[in-house]
Amino acid sequence: MESNTISILRKAKIVKARLESLERSDATDGKQGTCVGRTRISITNGLKAKLREMMKDFQGLREKILSDHKQDLKRRYYTATGELLSEETVGKVVSSGEKVELFAEKTERHEAIINIQRSLQRLHQVFLDIAVLVDAQGEKMDNIEENVANAGSFINGGTNSLHYANQMKKKRKGWVYWVWGVILIILIVCIISMLAS
Repeated sequence: MESNTISILRKAKIVKARLESLERSDATDGKQGTCVGRTRISITNGLKAKLREMMKDFQGLREKILSDHKQDLKRRYYTATGELLSEETVGKVVSSGEKVELFAEKTERHEAIINIQRSLQRLHQVFLDIAVLVDAQGEKMDNIEENVANAGSFINGGTNSLHYANQMKKKRKGWVYWVWGVILIILIVCIISMLAS
């Protein structure tokens, strides 16, 4: 169990480093306003949302393990002494990692659980760091109105550019007709002057 926790902790740190790298890359990349940049940010935000859900599941699992350990500790204490252990005492034993004399034969198991809890706490801290990165982008992703307004401004910009291009095309056509008209008049004048002489 300890080796799995350490492995997960390493992978979580790698994910955190990659997310930070991706954040820096998105911030320094000149493609933020382009279609590629928006697509990249959209995909990144979707993956971050999935990661956020996985972190919530992890937190739930962590709390379940801690709750199960507390219940087990209470049950064993009650079985050994016939007295109920208070929540406060259980909390102190679990959080401080104290050894209870009553459970001397099971101290190895208790120490293993304490080590797992410490590892889970470190892993949880890494996940919290990742969650901060994810939440910062999640707010932007969740703001649908802003995304629609941004898309609308890009569409309006494209529409304005098309309208301007059509006007320029019409102006060029007008100039072409005028040039052909002047050339035709010059040709007619030349032909008439040649025929007249």
